[in-house]
Amino acid sequence: MKKKGRKDGLHMQFDIKNEEDRNKLSYEVAFYIMAIGHDTKKFLYIPEEYVTDGGFPLGRVWAGLKASYDQNKLSEDDIRFLLKLKMQLTDSPQKNMEKWIRKADEVEMYYKEHDTLSMPNTTLFHDGTSMFYWIHHQKNYHKQGTLSMYQTERLERIGIQWIRPKEKTGWDKAYGYAEQYYEENGHLFVTKKYVTPDGFELGKWIWEQRDRYLGLSKGEISDEEIDMLEDIGMFWEDLKNAEWDWFVGLLRECIRKTKKPFVIGKNYRYKNFALGEKVREVIQQYANGSLTAEQEKELRQAGFNFSRHFK
Repeated sequence: MKKKGRKDGLHMQFDIKNEEDRNKLSYEVAFYIMAIGHDTKKFLYIPEEYVTDGGFPLGRVWAGLKASYDQNKLSEDDIRFLLKLKMQLTDSPQKNMEKWIRKADEVEMYYKEHDTLSMPNTTLFHDGTSMFYWIHHQKNYHKQGTLSMYQTERLERIGIQWIRPKEKTGWDKAYGYAEQYYEENGHLFVTKKYVTPDGFELGKWIWEQRDRYLGLSKGEISDEEIDMLEDIGMFWEDLKNAEWDWFVGLLRECIRKTKKPFVIGKNYRYKNFALGEKVREVIQQYANGSLTAEQEKELRQAGFNFSRHFK
């Protein structure tokens, strides 16, 4: 199948913007897939030296287009065209670029509607996955250097701001405590009096950041600081309702991922949050009548089964 000896056509100029060239590539790729019996659900690999029986240097064209993507020389339309041909455009942890682009499109729609990418961490894509955490993961991928040039530029056009490394300040050290608390507990809903085991007044510091955000204290909070805090689950206003909405969203996600409702034990944790303890508290409120009808409705809509938690 490989024609290493033929030289005619190897130096042809392929223009992905040209409709005739596109049609030619689509035809040759389709014929190649049939010839090798390729599973069309998987990415397609074409050896660079491969030349068709008609002298078309398919392998070199394929490799050249991949290189153009790596150098960020392709348009959005070009990329979508190549994805339809099952070209694997990135070796990052997000190999399914078609799915990645759909999510980027939804994030862009959110930004156009709200003029910000600050959002509740219960915000979801249409497929039910978390938009909030997807954005957070993109920032981590960028920090690790695993995003392609196209992905980086696309995200920057949408409005994502990268967290840039800088020298540690007093604020950065305090943020480190907040980040550690979030990683261990899954949230930042702490009382003003909360103190870390080594004596840092984290509760006081978190509430000071909220006051700065709301303009209730001296010293403005920067956009970068806002982004960093929101990345670890910070809510700014209406904390009682925000905490409840966050809990219901987390419970809904937990139930959905387990496929069916189940009894949540006291010690059960989900995403490092003591979900079992919170459920126990809610059950007690339900039993003594302090849980509102609206809260009960929201829990049932999330898939929570009260009867399973009563013996």
